[in-house]
Amino acid sequence: MSAKSDLANAAIRLATEDDAPALAPLCGELGYPSTEEATRARLTALLARPDDHVVFVAAQDDAVFGWGSAAVTRLLESPDRAELTGLVVTEVARGRGLGRRLVAAVEEWARERGLTLIGVRSNVVRTDAHRFYEGLGYGRAKQQVVFRKPLGRPDP
Repeated sequence: MSAKSDLANAAIRLATEDDAPALAPLCGELGYPSTEEATRARLTALLARPDDHVVFVAAQDDAVFGWGSAAVTRLLESPDRAELTGLVVTEVARGRGLGRRLVAAVEEWARERGLTLIGVRSNVVRTDAHRFYEGLGYGRAKQQVVFRKPLGRPDP
């Protein structure tokens, strides 16, 4: 891929279980190393819930170059909204518009569900990602600290 137009015809489509081998290394590029088996198990669980979860892939010629995922967030204290839960484009394909197209697909999926707000969380060290989202019209809403507690069961 020498020119930015090399991926101009890449399709943005719904992920399938057959995409798991390609999605696992992309999870690693995002900073969350995963095996094919673990990725397949999580993907299968998400695909079983199409009303409130979605995974899109950017693919061309049987190769997957990125994925974007989202979920409906339902809270007691605020109206339902979409949450962009993950977005990654493989390093060699970045800067070719695939991330923008994946986000657009997620946003359309949210609109189809009647949602009027979408959010995304991004680690404070991912300044390039912050510029990317701001360039798409996302505004900073708040900063927070994330707490986690293991519950004694390994996460697949």
